[in-house]
Amino acid sequence: MKWVKPSPDRFKCNVDASFSQALNRVNIGVSIRDDEGRFVLAKTEWMTPLIDVDLGEALGLLSAMYWVRDLQLGIVDFEHDSKTVVDSFYGSKSGISNFSAVINDCRRLLASDLVTSDVRFIQRQANEVAHSFARVA
Repeated sequence: MKWVKPSPDRFKCNVDASFSQALNRVNIGVSIRDDEGRFVLAKTEWMTPLIDVDLGEALGLLSAMYWVRDLQLGIVDFEHDSKTVVDSFYGSKSGISNFSAVINDCRRLLASDLVTSDVRFIQRQANEVAHSFARVA
């Protein structure tokens, strides 16, 4: 599996999280590239304390979505290597957990401010740039 550039006139935003028990934190890495595959912007951040993997991955997506909205880039497709997050994003289940609340925030943001954007699952091998940013966050 390798990264594939977005369709013409679109950007691609790859998101990943890494988890450090030694540092007691979650690291987020985000990378944006244009329709030619050229690097546009990247962002890293971290949060503490260490949290559940699914929640950390979902918070990474939410953070990336807010960032992209604020940048006003236009049409951006989000790619994430957490199948749980992407399946939950498009699933019909709703719950009262922190994870469900974050997924619902992502859905609302896409429906209100990022209506032409999309969220897709990709294999980890195709998400190496975002993963590298997350590891060094």
